[in-house]
Amino acid sequence: MTDHEKILELIESKNRMPIAIDQEKCALVIVDVQRFFTRPNAAFAKVFQALKPGAMDGYFERVGTVLPRIQELQRSFRNLHLPVIFCAVGSKTGDGRDLPSWLRDFDELAQKVLGGRANPSVDDWSWQVDDLISPIPGELVLNKTSSGALASTKLDQTLHNMGINSLVVCGLTTAICVAQTAREHADRGFRVVIAKDACTELSPEMHEAALLSFCHVFGQARETSEIIQFLSTRSSAAAPLEAANV
Repeated sequence: MTDHEKILELIESKNRMPIAIDQEKCALVIVDVQRFFTRPNAAFAKVFQALKPGAMDGYFERVGTVLPRIQELQRSFRNLHLPVIFCAVGSKTGDGRDLPSWLRDFDELAQKVLGGRANPSVDDWSWQVDDLISPIPGELVLNKTSSGALASTKLDQTLHNMGINSLVVCGLTTAICVAQTAREHADRGFRVVIAKDACTELSPEMHEAALLSFCHVFGQARETSEIIQFLSTRSSAAAPLEAANV
């Protein structure tokens, strides 16, 4: 047995343990499920397709299976009166100068292959949350200018104010913004589970590698159905938690 196979066994045994989140103090964080990442006609896809035609075909097939899983999570959390929080990445200055260097580099690449910036501004159609999982009144929508939510928002403070100590994280894409947001919150003391069938990556291998790395030390990755079943065993429904869009 190789070292990798031994570690895989350890991680698999960890993921067979009971889900380690607080049913009464849990929030759903939906990361970057914006038109920018869900629509083939948005600049994100156009850049990669211009560089390597067909590179995004499998990704969008998987997005088509991920969105219904996110909808299931939304229904479960809303029915249980647990918070649903959205994060979206975008430039508030409109020209991208408020973005970190790696995102500005992507804008420069887009300028070369498409003739314009790629990353959306907060007033752009592609910045908006995908129509299939749109927020309802009272649900937070936070703009970020980083991969992880905590580097550029006050999400951790908001969660503490709400009395939240556990998170289910899903969205796009697994290896970048989803895993980064999940890791950051684990480092801040939150219990975190990634809904592994409610997120995806540009390749299945990248998706699996990101989940493996996260589960090694930070938290767990579980199917949407497992998470919903776990939450459904709550002893009582909490009072609704409300927040304003910011």
